[in-house]
Amino acid sequence: MTGTEWWQPPRPAGVRLRELTAEQVDGVLADVFGDGRRCRLLEEAAPGERQWLLAELGDGRVTGTCPAHRWRRSDHSAFAALSAAPPQVPQERWRVLEVLVFCASAQVRVGEAAAAGWLAVDEDHAGLPEYLRPRDRRLLLAGRTARVDPGEAPFTRTREPSGTTAVLPLDWGGAATRREAWLSVREYWARDAHTGAVGVAFHRLTGMATGERPTRADGWGDDRGT
Repeated sequence: MTGTEWWQPPRPAGVRLRELTAEQVDGVLADVFGDGRRCRLLEEAAPGERQWLLAELGDGRVTGTCPAHRWRRSDHSAFAALSAAPPQVPQERWRVLEVLVFCASAQVRVGEAAAAGWLAVDEDHAGLPEYLRPRDRRLLLAGRTARVDPGEAPFTRTREPSGTTAVLPLDWGGAATRREAWLSVREYWARDAHTGAVGVAFHRLTGMATGERPTRADGWGDDRGT
């Protein structure tokens, strides 16, 4: 050991991050996939906000939304045959690649095999310099709308450019109505105290929506996602 200090990455401004315990990770999965109820951990961090789900599993994807008390997931929609089955907790933790449960001001991320998880919560950024304030952008979900299930929580079946079929918890009219669907993303910036370099140090999802295509004039990026 030489006593030389290891370089530490700068902390992203405007967001508070913490790692979850194994019990908290299990609790998130049990709420969302087992009981089908509102994620309590996210509710504590951001009370009353609409929650969204994007879960990538080894054998498919589960999406959903929770506007109030109960989850409405793709595996219970009219397109359930196109959705992966939810993982059974704890015996099917191995199926998890990534689970994102998010809302406007907070996000829970569970990593591969549900071995670890993290909570990100927005902080007041009014006192930050302009170059360090969080910035929002939208990732357009490219594809063609095949069918909309106009249920209590509408789901749309789409075909992505890769040919993969996706089920989204949105009422997306698609090209026929000139509407677009997108994921909203928030970027958090940091400044390296040693070099002065400034860049994006963390990002998370904040929601899903449909409507007219956002433009740069609205203050949004219009990058295309998948």
